[in-house]
Amino acid sequence: MAGASRSPAPAATSTAHDRRRIAIAFAGVGGFATLLFFFHLGTYGLWEPDEGRYAEIAREMLATHNFIVPHLNYVPYIEKPPLLYWLTALAMSLGGVNELAARMAGALAALAGVAMTFGFALANFDRRRATLAGVVLATSALYAVMAQVLTTDMLLTATIAAALYAFFMHWRDGGRWCWLFYLAMGLAMLTKGPIGAALPVVIGAIFLWRERDLAGVIRRFRIIPGGVLTAAIAAPWFVMITIREPGFFDFYFIGEHLRRFFEPSYSHDQPIYYFVPIMLAGLMPWTLTLPFVPWRRRAPNPARRFCLIAGATIFVVFSLASAKLAPYVLPAFPPLAIVIADGVLAAADEIDARGRRRLIAIGPLLALAGAFAIAVGIFAARFRAPYPLMVRPAIYAAGAILIAGGIGCAIAFARRRNAIGLTIFAAAAAATLIAVSYGRILAEPLRSYAQLARAIEHAAPDARLVCFPRYVQSLPFYTRRRVILVGDRTELAFGADHVADADQYFFYRRDALIRLWKDPRPTVFVVDRFVLHQLAPILGPWRVIASDRKKLAITRAGAAPSPPAR
Repeated sequence: MAGASRSPAPAATSTAHDRRRIAIAFAGVGGFATLLFFFHLGTYGLWEPDEGRYAEIAREMLATHNFIVPHLNYVPYIEKPPLLYWLTALAMSLGGVNELAARMAGALAALAGVAMTFGFALANFDRRRATLAGVVLATSALYAVMAQVLTTDMLLTATIAAALYAFFMHWRDGGRWCWLFYLAMGLAMLTKGPIGAALPVVIGAIFLWRERDLAGVIRRFRIIPGGVLTAAIAAPWFVMITIREPGFFDFYFIGEHLRRFFEPSYSHDQPIYYFVPIMLAGLMPWTLTLPFVPWRRRAPNPARRFCLIAGATIFVVFSLASAKLAPYVLPAFPPLAIVIADGVLAAADEIDARGRRRLIAIGPLLALAGAFAIAVGIFAARFRAPYPLMVRPAIYAAGAILIAGGIGCAIAFARRRNAIGLTIFAAAAAATLIAVSYGRILAEPLRSYAQLARAIEHAAPDARLVCFPRYVQSLPFYTRRRVILVGDRTELAFGADHVADADQYFFYRRDALIRLWKDPRPTVFVVDRFVLHQLAPILGPWRVIASDRKKLAITRAGAAPSPPAR
């Protein structure tokens, strides 16, 4: 009897041991991802155009206390719902108006995506696959890069991942998972509109059809009360802004969604195969492992099928759309990271010689990628684009890391140290991303006007600002001032048509530029270098107060400078 009373102890000890190992794995993946996503996150200026635009919208929310209608350059900007702006404004209210706070929401969303992917893989596979899935996602090139960029894409990716994972868990276990599904869809709609609900719904329907499990779906998934929950989260903002901004419905739902999806000439038109190289490059270096995964010998698993359906559906939907940008397919990355991790570990678990050769071959491919990077650095001066030459040191460092990593993991796999080989592979991927991240700093003069704007703010803190012939997105962010635009309104067109003082801040003709130039008030003109020779006969003498590779900030020669801020 005494022995029987002690019999549960080993099981309890084993369970506690497993929980500790899971906790350690989760903490390791989380720390690993945090290092990648937050590494010098606030040390370089906001890149044009997206980061400058979204950061300024959040700053203006704080300045105007208007959290319903987003404003850019103090005119309504309604191309995106407000969730990203709200979160960024919150970060700025806590950490100050700076680059770190501006990028915080995206980095945290990326971290949440890794955590959710770990949890989903743990629930449906095992600890090893959960750990590797988190690492694969964190080190996939496009995901890691976009984690440090202020756009809506990473927040949309996190909310869609939450919705997809919750959908599958409810299908598997029932319970309260469906409420998380509807909650996440509501947040996704507040991030980027109807696509935030359309993708999870379409993916879920395809999966249920594939599993022949559509019977009773309305009752099982509580579709009616769930739809009410999603609407309760997303609809109030859409209703309020429709009331406050006449023309919103036609501009946003018809223009930004239907026309953007179906009309090639509306925005960002690209060929239907556009996302094929984006996916292959975006999943690097894990793309190199795909040919060596024993796909046909995998035991059936509904979670794997669901992840494949999710990734493929997202890829197909955005490929069919007329408007295409590289980050659009980012929501496919979390489920595909699970598929890749499962396949790579299946190859690692093969004990025959063929399985070992599969893994060994990954190393030379990684080294070959490194050699290609070094070749790009060597011939950087021959590229038409200036970026390879500017970031050449980062390219050389990345190439050297990949070559060393390829050699190291090939040796480890050859010695049947598969865990060590995968660790070296992941470490090489992470080190490469850190090296490449320095390229952002090197390329800052071409992609950011932060230094120019700061110089203008220091030299003329009280002067009016005039942009010609295009609007500089980050100029209001760094100078804390509204900008006068002489030229095409582009994304400011809707807002300029819906404000009473548009005639004071928006001009088309050059004669307006001359009037502004002759105005005795202190004024700084931010102009493109290539148009300056056209202005010389019109404007007369000027004085340069700030400059960079693309633009000059000028004032009238002899004009009294604005006193520097104290």
